[in-house]
Amino acid sequence: MKIEKLYTFKNGRQIWRLLLTTSDKLLVETRDTENKEVFFSCLDAFTGKPVFENLQLEEKFWIGIETTYKDVIFFHKFAKPDMPGHKEIIAFDLTTQKIIWQTDDYAFLFIYDNYVYSFKQLFEGQKFFALDYKTGELIEELGSDYEKIDILSGRSESENHYDDYLFPMKFNNEYIEDKRITEIIDEKTKTSDIVGDIEYNVYEDILLLNFFTKAENGNLINKFFAVDIESNSELFNIVLNSEANAFVPDSFFMYKNLLFLLKGKNEVLVSSIV
Repeated sequence: MKIEKLYTFKNGRQIWRLLLTTSDKLLVETRDTENKEVFFSCLDAFTGKPVFENLQLEEKFWIGIETTYKDVIFFHKFAKPDMPGHKEIIAFDLTTQKIIWQTDDYAFLFIYDNYVYSFKQLFEGQKFFALDYKTGELIEELGSDYEKIDILSGRSESENHYDDYLFPMKFNNEYIEDKRITEIIDEKTKTSDIVGDIEYNVYEDILLLNFFTKAENGNLINKFFAVDIESNSELFNIVLNSEANAFVPDSFFMYKNLLFLLKGKNEVLVSSIV
């Protein structure tokens, strides 16, 4: 197997969030924290071809993405600036690149079986509602049936396609049965002053390895390696950050056969493993 570089995403702003849709589109949320502006871009995940770039809605900063469902992005606003609570629902169609409905009557909970489950916050407790995901039409009022909402939320979670993803795990040699992995990690890190956790995972027979080391000037260096376990041959290595001031986990993940690397704070490198 080999690693082929596909494309790079970079627009000069800080990358805040990456999401992938079920139709293999990559959503990138970038923020300009100084000027308080947020931008959303959408690419074909396998080619990097833009669907749209630097989308902004009417609210320029206090807005984020709840989730995507069948190529509809569901945005939220924040109940208060600098506070985590969400309010409003804004449904944006990726195909037409237009808002198809929005409401300030409800706040988003989850999506299941073509319904957006939402709530209204009352003085005591919450009331729940089911909306059509395409139109926002009210389909059902569920009152304060927390038990039903918990059941439906669990079903929604079970339908998420996490089988397509591979995320970093914390390295602990006591729990690794394949000692070749331990030997490779020891070899790659033995001369380094490691800071934080060593992170890894295995795709097919390729070890994906990520760790931070301390430099002489006190900064941290984030290194990533891809190694063929069978032959112990290095397929790829890169310094993702040479001037980090703190350990930051999750600098890489896999989606299907795509490898996503976060370089610094404002660049995403995408490669395929074939």
